[in-house]
Amino acid sequence: MKVFLYFSLMMTALFSTAFIQADKPATTEYCINVNGINLDFTLINQTGYDIASIYVAPTAEREWGEDIMGKDLLLDNESVEISFDGSETTRKWDMYVTWEGYESDEDRFWIGLDLSTISEITLYYDAKSGKTWAETK
Repeated sequence: MKVFLYFSLMMTALFSTAFIQADKPATTEYCINVNGINLDFTLINQTGYDIASIYVAPTAEREWGEDIMGKDLLLDNESVEISFDGSETTRKWDMYVTWEGYESDEDRFWIGLDLSTISEITLYYDAKSGKTWAETK
């Protein structure tokens, strides 16, 4: 019986991944969110105007919450990394953007962004048409 127990323990140790040493250090390429959902993204401002605040909320929510930009202004041609709590499991989000020096009727929002499939959002503005849009990657 002792031989069988010893043999079982040795086989478990040999084939267990807990004892395998990785060749590469842990990086974002090898780290996975516990829930399997990475909602983090980079927001790039290509509008020609400064962004005063950025709000995101799950699509089902009725309130925006706090500004998540992490700095006072996002200047034109700058970007900001938006990170989420690792326990968040909601995939669809809305985003609301306000501009420095402009009234609320100039604010823009996007609905139903599947942040689990988006790593980058670039905002654009065309002065001739007055159109603001977002492109995602």
